Amino acid sequence: MKPVFTPLEEIAYFLEGEDGRLVIQGLMPFVREIEEQIEKLKKAIPLHLTEGTLQKYLDMDGIKTDLKRYISESGLLVGYNWEDWMEGKEMLDGVRPLSKINKIKACKMLTLVIRRDASEFGYFEYHLKKGTILDLLKKLLEKEGLS
Repeated sequence: MKPVFTPLEEIAYFLEGEDGRLVIQGLMPFVREIEEQIEKLKKAIPLHLTEGTLQKYLDMDGIKTDLKRYISESGLLVGYNWEDWMEGKEMLDGVRPLSKINKIKACKMLTLVIRRDASEFGYFEYHLKKGTILDLLKKLLEKEGLS
């Protein structure tokens, strides 16, 4: 699986173009599957689900490889200096809120997660189970423009 990186200066055009819209629509089955897994767990454990509970009991084995491949090959990854992007690292670490990001930052965040997973095995799965990936995918699926 060879990742496809869209240059940072071109990602906005990609996301608003026909190819980008098709790629983003292709995320929908993954979002549904993740939400179904969370609902199954909520029904099985009718208590408030903490991050630790999600990490321990969510089974994402059936989706994580396909989702990671799809994201990597789709053009949603951004070519930028991810190692120096402190804002993104702080959002992933919970220091800054994730709720205020736009679609370009969502792509940068996905890039950061995929890149860090290459050196920190399990980083992608951790953020998949934590719900970060779901939040980023939902941001990309929002109907309004790049904001």
